Amino acid sequence: MIQLDNRTSLTAGLFPGWSRQGQRQQTLVIKVGYKFDNQGKLTPTALPLITADEYRAEPENSSLSAVGETMPYKTGGELYLYGSAQPVNGGHGSSRVAVRLKQKQQNWQKELQVYGVRQWQRKLLTILPGRPSALDEEVELCYENAYGGYDPHNQAECFAANPAGCGYSIRGLRSSGLILPQVETITGQITSPGSRVEPAGFGPLAPHWEPRSKLSYNIDEQAIGQGLYPFAAPPPEEIYNVAPLDQRFKVPFSRKLTLQLCGLIPEVKELKLQIDRTVPRIRIAGIGPSCQIEALCDTMIVDCHQRTIAFLLRSAILLDENNLDPNAWVSILQPELSSATQIEQEYV
Repeated sequence: MIQLDNRTSLTAGLFPGWSRQGQRQQTLVIKVGYKFDNQGKLTPTALPLITADEYRAEPENSSLSAVGETMPYKTGGELYLYGSAQPVNGGHGSSRVAVRLKQKQQNWQKELQVYGVRQWQRKLLTILPGRPSALDEEVELCYENAYGGYDPHNQAECFAANPAGCGYSIRGLRSSGLILPQVETITGQITSPGSRVEPAGFGPLAPHWEPRSKLSYNIDEQAIGQGLYPFAAPPPEEIYNVAPLDQRFKVPFSRKLTLQLCGLIPEVKELKLQIDRTVPRIRIAGIGPSCQIEALCDTMIVDCHQRTIAFLLRSAILLDENNLDPNAWVSILQPELSSATQIEQEYV
């Protein structure tokens, strides 16, 4: 049994599991959290570790409202976000929201198009999306408001990339009962009842949704019964990644980065934050030579509803049970000085 000695205010835990190569390990997960207000002020805050996936409703037809954070490893880095598009003035029926990230020499951004309520409209021999109503209320950026869902005329058929969505018709011949999505990608927008477009969102993907469901791996039921490595062969490296493919990065997140939120915070049109992330010091003893180890930051979670930003740091501690001190321990020591300060904001 490895003891965890956490001498910081950060949330942390040790979780048993397996490396991708099939070796027993304890996974150290540290959650670094910040709270921010409408003026952009960030304050370090302790956020709980989530140990299991949570859904908005029944898992078969709803999206994830939270993701388990104690997986043994991830590939590279990934970002996911919970939030709502804010109302716009002037009676406009559409707007854009965006998330931008800058770290080191890398610039990344993603934009979504958001509409008011729309109905199908017949014009001559075609059926087209009608004029949207004014965006005078928030539109939640959940996959329930994006393209997908079950065919209203054939409930046995659903859109595998987003069973929670709306607007899907397997044949595209009838618009009765179809609801138009309010959130779409910039490059792929629904134009007819038969459209097939990419589901739009910033949130995490459920394991039974494409593309996660397309990952190929074999479970060894007999091994599981014996408490051994659960896979018949090493699974895909990205098996535990949950973000949309365009929100994944080849390498973990750097310590310093700039985050920009556009159209996602009430009364703030654009909020640009410069973050110098807390980096705790980690020491191990009784697990091989005593030494200081590093935890990589593989996940960034932005919750615009709760006004929080969280970073998950992960470190695999491989175990040799034949050479494990019964008094082995992992210590998380006071972090280096850090700051997370607003550098720019523009009010509506």
